[in-house]
Amino acid sequence: MNSHIVVIISLLVITASVTTCGGLIDSSSATINFQAGGSIRADMRCVWMVQTPSVNNRFTLTSGLGGDDGIYVATYNYGNIGRQQKISIVGQNYTIPAHHLIITLSVGHSPTRGFSLSFFSSGLAFYDALTGYADLTTTSGNYVYPQNGENYKNNEDAVFFIVPAVPAQPTLRFIYVDLESDLNCVYDYVTIYTWFDNDYKQVARVCGETLPPTVTFVEGAGLVTFRSDGYMNRRGFKFEWA
Repeated sequence: MNSHIVVIISLLVITASVTTCGGLIDSSSATINFQAGGSIRADMRCVWMVQTPSVNNRFTLTSGLGGDDGIYVATYNYGNIGRQQKISIVGQNYTIPAHHLIITLSVGHSPTRGFSLSFFSSGLAFYDALTGYADLTTTSGNYVYPQNGENYKNNEDAVFFIVPAVPAQPTLRFIYVDLESDLNCVYDYVTIYTWFDNDYKQVARVCGETLPPTVTFVEGAGLVTFRSDGYMNRRGFKFEWA
């Protein structure tokens, strides 16, 4: 059994309280209170990665936001972003099945009200925890994976969000890629997504030593995912944004 496989034997419900603009939420239940009772600046993007022990997840918006703004919840599975649903009606329950989910706040060109969003995960399950995660919120920087200088490991599943805390349009450029190579990039691969028109669009998927194209996240957010299979570990990758 891989070290990152988590076995849930009993489920103790612990509700996490989150007030930050983005981050990793590893909990069976949580409430995101972002600027609740206050306001959020125009063009703001916040992205939360949720890791839950069960695929049975119920989301409820209890207050906030305006008509032109949205909270979007997408499923995530081993480097791939799947079905997405907009949460917009206060008090309505939204059921979205997945162990990993991406919550994206997308604010229009005018300030909006802060909000409170709760979720609850029920049931028992086996699940694979993420092996890597980063919330990259500076206006510029660089990131290398793995960060310990060693080769990446078998069965990796890692996610890296690039979402500046001050609204911006960061440009992503890869410095190197060193992964297992195959014609269709189905074994080890890096995938880039950009947030566009209130959805995540795949820009590129690469493996071997192929550098993906430089991409500008014109709507202020994007992410990089990494997936490896059960053999042939190499150096990994490095990228920068500004």
